[in-house]
Amino acid sequence: MTSPTESPTPQAKVQNRELEKLPIVELTQPPYLKGVPRILLVHGTMDRAASFRRMARHLEQYQVISYDRRGYGDSKALNPDGTQMKLSWQIHLADLMDIISQEPTVVFGHSYGGTLSLLAAERHCTNLLGLVTFESPFPWVEKWAKWPHYSLDPSKDIDPEWAGLEVANFMIEMIGESTWKRLPAGVKEKRISEGITMVSEISSLAHLDPVLDPAKIDIPLLVARSELAPIRHKEISDYLIANVTGAWFEIVPDTGHGIHLQRPERAAELIKELIIKSGLGE
Repeated sequence: MTSPTESPTPQAKVQNRELEKLPIVELTQPPYLKGVPRILLVHGTMDRAASFRRMARHLEQYQVISYDRRGYGDSKALNPDGTQMKLSWQIHLADLMDIISQEPTVVFGHSYGGTLSLLAAERHCTNLLGLVTFESPFPWVEKWAKWPHYSLDPSKDIDPEWAGLEVANFMIEMIGESTWKRLPAGVKEKRISEGITMVSEISSLAHLDPVLDPAKIDIPLLVARSELAPIRHKEISDYLIANVTGAWFEIVPDTGHGIHLQRPERAAELIKELIIKSGLGE
């Protein structure tokens, strides 16, 4: 097995306040294959660990974990006065690197989760052995930007009512208006309550400084996208392949952005391919 690369792991903080560690979700149960690193699944914007359960069924022989990124699901992100806290890419990255550093890990990063994972790889995160990304955004590149939240100033206050409306718009684009309307009222209320998390994390990543340098990534990297991905994802995947030594590329047919929900078995195969091709198992 590849030996871990050493690097300092940041502690998630905000305004000189250390944030509580996030709960880990175990998606598979032992016994596991021996001599194989655990697998960490990292979700994107307005998602949560539970959405990977179908994917994890195709990885039962591996230890598979995930977590609700801070501000989503069961991972709270509150100010001392109980209001919802703004989240930055720095806080999310510190959370991710803390989890990875605990033991040798292969990561599958979906969308925003993939971008965070690429940043961890660029920083040579301890115990990060390999990475699969699927349609990860690079919003700091203006020509690839899409969401209007990219242009927001991360230092400015966010109106929670407006952010809630933006969540509804985001979810409708992701899952369709009819599906959004069919969700139970409590589920929709929970999603809407995550508006400040959504808007702040998107605007923060759009102002990434310094920007990601893919040439610094030196672990096995598999970059994947759907066959009908938007132009921006095609360009981003081409950019990564051209600038990460040894990285390779997969186009997945018959899926959209949510591969872990639409084609969970194929998403799992991408991870197995990375492990086998990179010699990360016995």
